[in-house]
Amino acid sequence: MEKIIYQKLLSKGQIALGVVLSLGFYAFMSFTLVPYTFSADATVAQMQACFAAVPVTTTFWFSVNMFMIVLADQRKQQKEPS
Repeated sequence: MEKIIYQKLLSKGQIALGVVLSLGFYAFMSFTLVPYTFSADATVAQMQACFAAVPVTTTFWFSVNMFMIVLADQRKQQKEPS
């Protein structure tokens, strides 16, 4: 069986970009989801929105990383001679 050569598709800058985008998306979603909470108290509603933003942001983080990986792989394949 052939050894699979490990190749790193994302650079440190791309990983940092994904983290920064995810933090910004988390902040956006934590304020956007406040009207959809079940509490009348503003503090509790904000906490519920922050908790609800965690899985949404995690999904966003995975999708951003998968997009960057697929894009990097497509660019790599286009550079290779056929």
